[in-house]
Amino acid sequence: MDSHQKQRRKKAKSATNSIAPIRRSSRVAARQGWRIPPEILLLIMKELRNSKVSLKTAALVCRAWRGPAQVYLFSQMHIRQDTDCSRISKIFQKSPHIAPHVNRLVVQELDVRLMFGSVKERMSILRSSYLQSRDATKIASILGSSVRELGLSVYPLDKSNLGFLKQMKRVQTLRVDQCDEMRVDVLAELIHDMRNLTSLDLFGGEVDPDVEEYENDRLDSLADTKTTLSTVSSVEPTVDVPPFRLTQLTLDRVEHRFGLLKFLLDSRYFDLGTLKDLDLTWMEAEDQSDIATLDYTFLDRLLRRVGSNLKGLTLEFWGTHFSPRDQYLEHYTMNPTSSLLGCLVTLETLSIISHEYNRFDPSLCLALSTSVPSSSLTHIRLKTCIGVDDFAEFTPVFFAQPEEDQAKHWKAVDSLLGDENRFPVLKSLTITVILEFDSEIPKRVPHDPEICRNPYCFLCRRLNDERAKEMRNRHSEESVDRTSTQILGLFEGTLARLKERGLLNVEIEKLDLSSEDLKPEFGFWKWDD
Repeated sequence: MDSHQKQRRKKAKSATNSIAPIRRSSRVAARQGWRIPPEILLLIMKELRNSKVSLKTAALVCRAWRGPAQVYLFSQMHIRQDTDCSRISKIFQKSPHIAPHVNRLVVQELDVRLMFGSVKERMSILRSSYLQSRDATKIASILGSSVRELGLSVYPLDKSNLGFLKQMKRVQTLRVDQCDEMRVDVLAELIHDMRNLTSLDLFGGEVDPDVEEYENDRLDSLADTKTTLSTVSSVEPTVDVPPFRLTQLTLDRVEHRFGLLKFLLDSRYFDLGTLKDLDLTWMEAEDQSDIATLDYTFLDRLLRRVGSNLKGLTLEFWGTHFSPRDQYLEHYTMNPTSSLLGCLVTLETLSIISHEYNRFDPSLCLALSTSVPSSSLTHIRLKTCIGVDDFAEFTPVFFAQPEEDQAKHWKAVDSLLGDENRFPVLKSLTITVILEFDSEIPKRVPHDPEICRNPYCFLCRRLNDERAKEMRNRHSEESVDRTSTQILGLFEGTLARLKERGLLNVEIEKLDLSSEDLKPEFGFWKWDD
């Protein structure tokens, strides 16, 4: 018995020693599977994609993290000058595995000499694009197979830089800024070999429309509506090349470029029967007032062409509270029964973005919601902005009980969109308010007149008066939070019918104008993630 007990004790002791913890190095642990799955790592890096510092740190943690971090660290590249081309060329030479990760490329080149002066002076300037350099040629041949999204802010866009850009033949999304003076034949040549192109965004608005040029272009385009565009004759479509089948199109203040619209409407180049989303912004009302006769012919044709297949329409408006009447808006909403917006019979989403500062005016929503077909509309999205200084001034106009003009009151929106017979399939009304403030204003210290002793000092008078004190209070963190809550309460209280049906969603986004992370509002830089 004693010998059996001793053997059992030895076995138990040896078993205990066999499961004792063993020190493992990180390398051994990684080999045995003690690491995060690659799919989870990619999701983590995706959340960090907006922070290059975090991605760089993650890439240095270990070999398993390096690959997923580099996927998002190098997913987008920005080229502004020849030194960028040299730097990127060296990166690819040292680490060729990085190139396939680059799926978004933004190219900038602005020759300021050509943005001013007479036409004769512009023609006399000899220029050489940095995109013709040896390093640029190298990276173009490498990136041509990986880039899927291409953004261009190039002025002028001409033969000197087309060689680089035409290498990006697998582009699916093309965004072109500075389109005010872009030649149509150059655009045609640029996209000729981009056979995967499905999304095209064209942005203008940098140059005010010339009245005389507008009238000449209008007459020329109307006089020759059925013939081939002479401006793109050098890139005529061949029989075996099908037209581009776009699913998304953005036209931002380029409606006065009649030749460009004519090119987009040419069925030999573009098949708009597959277009699902249209983002449209026309020129500001102030620019419209300078033109004697606005021509809506080509925009009307575009709406008719896409009326039976369009799912989403986004309309953006620029201007100020004191802008003159918008003639385009009147053209499309003055008579809802005959409006061309009525041909959008498959429309599901209507988005209205107002860049008209300090306006809570619901008339845009009312006019457009009345003019589009309501039987298929499921989502309406409104986006506007207001500053904390002007909130108190403009709020009573559109939220107090209406006295004269009920069309300028949010109660009218509640009555219209809350009608289940009128909007039978409406699922949501989303209102996004950008609340602008400046966090630096409360930090301004009032000037001490005892130290200054200058009775005419502007700072002493300006920073110590009651208005200045009120302004500092309005821009404080606590006051901004209160204003945000007030805005939310105003919309939910006024749009009670929609809220009861669970259709109302109000979002308040606070925008600090002094923030270093403040990004430009131009649509060209808004990439969808």
